[in-house]
Amino acid sequence: MLSENQSSTSNSDSFANRTTIIPESPALLDDGDEISLETDNIPPSKLRLSDDDQWNGNGGKPINSIEDHQQFDESKSDNRFAQISPEPPTTNFKIIIQEFEKRGEGINAFIVYKIEIEVEGIVGYTKKQYEVWRRFSDFLGLHEKIVEKYLPKGLVIPIPPEKSIAALTKTKNSDPSIANDVGVRRARQLQRFMQRLVQHPRIRSDCDVRDFLTLDGDLPKANQTSALSSAGVKKMFKSFGEVFSKMAFHMEEGDRWFEQVQSQIDELDEALRKLHTISETLAFARREMAVSGEQMSKALSMLAACEESTSLSKALSSLTDTTELVSAIWQKQSDNDTAKFSESIGEYVSLVGALKEVFEERVRAWQNWQNAQQSLARKRDQKTKLDLSGRTDRSEQIKAEIDETVIKMDQYEQNFIDLSKAIREEVTRFENERRADMKTMLVEYLETLVGTHTELLSAWEKFEPEALNIRV
Repeated sequence: MLSENQSSTSNSDSFANRTTIIPESPALLDDGDEISLETDNIPPSKLRLSDDDQWNGNGGKPINSIEDHQQFDESKSDNRFAQISPEPPTTNFKIIIQEFEKRGEGINAFIVYKIEIEVEGIVGYTKKQYEVWRRFSDFLGLHEKIVEKYLPKGLVIPIPPEKSIAALTKTKNSDPSIANDVGVRRARQLQRFMQRLVQHPRIRSDCDVRDFLTLDGDLPKANQTSALSSAGVKKMFKSFGEVFSKMAFHMEEGDRWFEQVQSQIDELDEALRKLHTISETLAFARREMAVSGEQMSKALSMLAACEESTSLSKALSSLTDTTELVSAIWQKQSDNDTAKFSESIGEYVSLVGALKEVFEERVRAWQNWQNAQQSLARKRDQKTKLDLSGRTDRSEQIKAEIDETVIKMDQYEQNFIDLSKAIREEVTRFENERRADMKTMLVEYLETLVGTHTELLSAWEKFEPEALNIRV
């Protein structure tokens, strides 16, 4: 019901009174659809020079572990994109390295690997299929370039197989079977390395990776990839320098999340290394079982040949064939133990090592920040002494150096903050991929085990009637 004042003015012909009141409309973008370019949703490091401790992205709980950070990402992932955004295009990036060939003779011999690429929806690749040949040193050279560009940015860079002197000697051996064993094993390892490299969303479109996978002909010879190169000696001295630097500037971790994750990574590294050692022992034991089975089949064959009883001789001959078949089955399972289990575990041992290198890069960034702070403090003390002594000319020069040092210190601080943020994202991505890879690896490996024991059971069941038909 209208009030008296409202009824008295209801007959007015003014424009204002003829218009209706428009109710306040809700915001065009709700909280779930908000598009923001700010970084307020990023969990801050406690080492930041900031008083903003009111951030709460996990229901009021601090983010102290990988799982907490993953829940934070998942809770923010439902409506991160505007509803009008188109669906991302389908992408496919598959790398196959199975074929290889030995080129050259003697000390100049080397192995080249055929890389087959299937790619779709990736920027920079104009065709869907490529095929190139690359030397092992080319892979190492690519890794060096990627590390130089992306490790300082906090990215986990997969590690290729090492260039060992033992493998180098086998490659140059005149016996084709010895060089072939090296080629088969390295082909699998290189395929894992390249597939892991192009899985990274920031590395797959890199120009060096694209040139490596698409350019025909030989690449420029990579330097510093020799097993006994000067670069290896420099790296050794550099590692010694970093050890002394850590002793001089020990980093007291003030971020609970990083402290928790580093502890988890150390435990994971230890467990994976133990499992890798045991898996290699298991593969070797089954390989030895296959060799022993072959020797046993030969001995049984000789016994069957000199046996006078026809039924017993026939049973021994059948046992010879069965033992030889069982030996071949165990040999195949030994290869599966290496290819589908041991090498997969070994790959993750190297990936954990790469993840540790990222954390070490963060420590180096922090040390650069601390060095800049100490340098600034020294220069300010020096300027104070010059001002007291009346040396204004030198004081002005020091003032310029102070301004430059302040800029550098701010850059180092920002680099430390950005690196910490990138590492959080990389750890989450690493954990998601690790769980999916572990599931796939275990399922495939268990399928080979079931197939092996099914074949063994079938072989012995076929031999059983021959053993029962022996006449005594």
